[in-house]
Amino acid sequence: MKRKQILNYSMIFGGLAGVGCFLFFLGMYATKPNPLAFRRPDIGINIIMIWASIWYFKRNNGGFLHFYEAFSIGFLTNIIGALISGVLVYLFIEFIDAKPFTDWMIHGKALLLKDKEMFEKILNEKSYRQSLLSFDTQKHAVIITDDLLFKQIAIVAISLFGMSMRKLKN
Repeated sequence: MKRKQILNYSMIFGGLAGVGCFLFFLGMYATKPNPLAFRRPDIGINIIMIWASIWYFKRNNGGFLHFYEAFSIGFLTNIIGALISGVLVYLFIEFIDAKPFTDWMIHGKALLLKDKEMFEKILNEKSYRQSLLSFDTQKHAVIITDDLLFKQIAIVAISLFGMSMRKLKN
């Protein structure tokens, strides 16, 4: 029963987070020349939805919450939200306007070239050249994995919410 509830809350709030992040992207698309460079603040939408999903689960279970329940709900909400927003942005770039992706790749390559000395210290020469070449060969689908990987930072918030909101039965 609780597994189904965990999945239901995660899907509802993850869907809201994904759509909210996509709407944030559309807002940036309408107002900024390179919307993909400005979409990182959308993680706040995920964090708000993570908190809401945990809070609603706790409220609807008599005020009791185990850490594993909070972490499961938060993690799934985050993954579902990131996946939905990544797919929606990908579909937008693939079928409506590829310019944001092209600008994002140009910006990334320019950053790598601008800070060449720093990146060569971090990476070896071969890795640096491969990274530079990868900007010319990236497919639009990299947006999905980029969103999924970046939003894993929210695991910190998930853990904090889970620890602070837990309440066990006596």
